[in-house]
Amino acid sequence: MKYVKEDIQFDQISPRGFENLCYDLLVKYNFHGLIWREGGADNGRDIEASFTFNNTIKTKETKWFFECKHYTRGVPPKQLNSKIAWADAESINSLVIFISSYLTNNARTWLEKIIPQKPYEIICIEGEELKERLLNYPDLIERYFSLNRYDQMLKDIKDYKNKFNISPSFELLKEIIENIDLTKLDTEDFGFILLNFFAQYQFFETRNVFYGDFDYKIINRVLEHVKATVTNENLTSFQEYKDNYDELGGSGIFDEMTWLDDEDNVHDMVKYDFQSYDLHLNHKLDRENWKIGLYLFIIYDTVAFEIFKVDKTEIRIIKDFEPKKINLLSLNLNGDIVKNYDRYLKKFSA
Repeated sequence: MKYVKEDIQFDQISPRGFENLCYDLLVKYNFHGLIWREGGADNGRDIEASFTFNNTIKTKETKWFFECKHYTRGVPPKQLNSKIAWADAESINSLVIFISSYLTNNARTWLEKIIPQKPYEIICIEGEELKERLLNYPDLIERYFSLNRYDQMLKDIKDYKNKFNISPSFELLKEIIENIDLTKLDTEDFGFILLNFFAQYQFFETRNVFYGDFDYKIINRVLEHVKATVTNENLTSFQEYKDNYDELGGSGIFDEMTWLDDEDNVHDMVKYDFQSYDLHLNHKLDRENWKIGLYLFIIYDTVAFEIFKVDKTEIRIIKDFEPKKINLLSLNLNGDIVKNYDRYLKKFSA
């Protein structure tokens, strides 16, 4: 497809999306060793990279810092000052400032005065120039500025999961959850997002040790929509497997409940509102009848959901959910489930 500058509207993407766009552009420019500094929180630059200049006599490796400013108005000097200070402190060859809008007159004048004093290059690529550069890479324009960008992202990660069993990252799920038009999604789409988010929930939690950026509430946008649209009250697709399945692995409420009488682990309980399982279906039958199923139970607001996927995805809603309704789940739960779940909840109400 052919694109014009008018197809590139930076206000369509988030600040994080703008950083990602700049990162992808640098890959196109053959920079290597790229390090994304998660929004510039670390050492005053968004992206760090190297570039190798080769000639017949000598190879030269250069160090570059990149700052990405996603603005709808002009960028003032105060937004650049700390970045210049960090560049001064590091032995770099070049500092590049990507700007989605433009420099204010004061910022432009200030840079013109300090650039001759610096031992490294300072290069500003403002919005209009950046658009010109992007026109050379239609795939980036399509990826970031197509009206169906988030639809395409969801399609891509579903394809990767189906073909290569590669689970979507937190960053991708977050980007989709926060931006996609939920009214366009079907049961398979909602199931994919929810199953993959909660299957990796405990892994995503560990991000807070390193990045501090995991917020479980991002999934509420999806759950709120599902709450308002799902009317199915029976998980009929699970019935043929109800007495012929085994739990291969999982995490959530029921796993934590096994720690209720375990003095070594009880203090590590965190009160989950979900249970995710990988299920071995038809495990009592011959191998050719075996299947893998995905199950998810979620408590949200005044309702609960059961999601089951084997060949297709089904979502069931349990309205006016309360603790004693835990025995309404489709799983084969033991007879003490209501009592044990009440004990579980009391562990966190003391």
